[in-house]
Amino acid sequence: MTSVEPLREVVQKLADTFNNPQTRESSYFDFYDDSLIIHGFPPNLPTNKEGFKQFIYLLWKAFPDIRIIFEDTIIEENKVAGRYYLTGTHKGEFVDLKPTDKQFRVNGMTVFSFRDAKVIERWNLVDMISLKEQLGSQS
Repeated sequence: MTSVEPLREVVQKLADTFNNPQTRESSYFDFYDDSLIIHGFPPNLPTNKEGFKQFIYLLWKAFPDIRIIFEDTIIEENKVAGRYYLTGTHKGEFVDLKPTDKQFRVNGMTVFSFRDAKVIERWNLVDMISLKEQLGSQS
């Protein structure tokens, strides 16, 4: 791609789809290639598209109103780095935390690697300590 704008648009559509409970299950995973490799997700999940799906469904169940808001996106060739925050309400179990009904806001960063406008590799860092503190965990 000669311009970064197509990838910027894909990332924005990806976020918009993730944030929409009415359509996310039917189309969010279309942004990801079947060869997807993931990094930085819970270690007990496969590092492929199936493991990614398991994790995202877990997020949506635990935080039905979860939203991702990208504050910065930096694009170079086929890679997009995004700094964002996540917000939501804790309605279901998540990483051994029982539902608290508490709201949260945490920071994160993701790097996407694209091929033909589909994500083929994804690296994630999310402030899990802050999330656990906001949800009331003592650990």
